[in-house]
Amino acid sequence: MMPSRFKKSVLLVVASVAIATPAAAGDSLLKTLDREHEALVPQSGHAHAGGQVKAVDIEAGTVRIVALAIQSPDGSISRPPAEVLFHVTNRDVLRGLRPGDMVQFQVARIRGAVMITDIKKAS
Repeated sequence: MMPSRFKKSVLLVVASVAIATPAAAGDSLLKTLDREHEALVPQSGHAHAGGQVKAVDIEAGTVRIVALAIQSPDGSISRPPAEVLFHVTNRDVLRGLRPGDMVQFQVARIRGAVMITDIKKAS
């Protein structure tokens, strides 16, 4: 059994590393996914949809949308109308979005997750 002081030290180091690195690691992964999603997903795997923004979290790279039905041409994405929390492949596409905005967006299934690859305010 580990001494209590040692366990606390190990937990403190692990917690410090976990707090200090996720943003950088997350940014790197998102930049890779944003650059490579077209190569990772065939065009038939992309779906276009619309909806209304409920919440935006640029730091987390997420947007909550009340979305219309989503269906990709190849059937890899099929969702009924619902309020959904999406991750984005590029946090920059979230800048300027506010709750209440009507949006048009594109999603793709990337590494198992349905992610927004592009989003624009609807005109």
